[in-house]
Amino acid sequence: MSNERVIFGNTVDSLYRKTLDADIPPELRARLKELGMDLDAPLLAAYPHAVWVRCLDEVGRSLHPSVPLDEARRRLARRMIEGYAQTLMGAAVLAMARVLGPMRSLGRMTHNFRSGNNFTETRLTVVGPSAADLWFNEPEVTEGFVEGVLEEGLQRIGVQGLSIQRERHGPESCTYRVQWDDASAR
Repeated sequence: MSNERVIFGNTVDSLYRKTLDADIPPELRARLKELGMDLDAPLLAAYPHAVWVRCLDEVGRSLHPSVPLDEARRRLARRMIEGYAQTLMGAAVLAMARVLGPMRSLGRMTHNFRSGNNFTETRLTVVGPSAADLWFNEPEVTEGFVEGVLEEGLQRIGVQGLSIQRERHGPESCTYRVQWDDASAR
C-alpha cells in the first residue's frame, strides 16, 4: 500500500471546474497540464499532492499576483468551498455542519478533509464555549489553504465574528485558534 499523499478528483473538480474554469486563461490551462493537471481531460480519481501544490501555487500567483502566496492560497480555498457547496456531498456536509454547530463541526475536520484527500489528520482542543485550537498535519507548502477552507465553511454555516490565528509548529503541522461570537455556538 502506498503512503503517497493524494488529493481526490472531487477536490480538483470543486476548485478548478466548478468555480475557476472561466477564470483560467488558455496559457494557464496549458501550464497546469504541463504540471500534471489536465483540466480538459476526464478527472483522475486522485492527483499527487505535489502536483496539487504546484498547480495551486501557479494559479494563485496568476490570479492573485499582488498578494503573498499564503493569501492567494486562502482565496483559492474559499473558492473551492464555493464549488464544494455546489456538489451533492458538499451540500450535505454543510447542511449537517449547520445542525451540529461550529464546535462539533470542528471536531469532524479529519472526516471532512478526508473526503478530499487521503492524509489530513486533526485534533481539537476546546478552550472555551466559542473557541478551540484545531491542530492539523498541514504541510507548510499549502499554508493559507486551511484558513480559507475554515473561513468559508464556517461562514457558510452561519458562524459570526470569526477569527482564525495560525501557529506553525514546523513544516508538517500547524494549530489554528478558531474563535467566534457566542451567539453562533450551539
